[in-house]
Amino acid sequence: MLKAGIQVLLFFIPWSLRRWALNNLFGFSLDANSRIGLSIVLADEASLAKGASVGHFNYVGRLDNLEMHEGAMIGNFNWITGLSRKLNSPFFKKNPGRRSELLMKRASLIAHQHYIDCSDRIEFGMYSGLAGVRSQLVTHGIEPLSCRQTCSPIIVGDYTMVGSGCLITKGVRIPNCCLVSAGSVVSHLKPESYSLIAGNPAVHVRKVPETAKFFSRTDAIIY
Repeated sequence: MLKAGIQVLLFFIPWSLRRWALNNLFGFSLDANSRIGLSIVLADEASLAKGASVGHFNYVGRLDNLEMHEGAMIGNFNWITGLSRKLNSPFFKKNPGRRSELLMKRASLIAHQHYIDCSDRIEFGMYSGLAGVRSQLVTHGIEPLSCRQTCSPIIVGDYTMVGSGCLITKGVRIPNCCLVSAGSVVSHLKPESYSLIAGNPAVHVRKVPETAKFFSRTDAIIY
């Protein structure tokens, strides 16, 4: 709680000084042209490249690592949980390679009011987006036969968009250049790029033209 309390106190000083404090007190690596709003970041390691930003009223829990590449963006009111390996938790002992990590590649986007569970790694590819509001990405669950908690990474491919109110469960890898319809429950997928994915459970519905401008955009934000 001390780390969170210090960050709240730092809200009252200019960003340039707050960035210096976060880098020097907590060992973060925040580029001079990155920015964190009124948000708490408790990750053991955090790196924000040029133009990367975290908006207001986000909570980033005890991850091993938060890594945001150039132009990556997290909006407002997101709840991002983690379980750092430094905590030596009794959970996930059967997953020794687990890493509690959120990796956002170039110009990827998490919009607003999403719940993201980084018990294991979550990766957003270049120009990918978690759009809208109130989606859940959950990397852990209970295995009934062994009665143990298990976890697996979630990967969202390059130029892939996930719509509002979706649920994506552990181990899912969404291919490059896909659109996931609002309200979908994605628990497994056959890899197939240029797909419209929808339903509960979500499946490939139809092909999306490779010429769709979404797949060649150069900005994180769509105007």
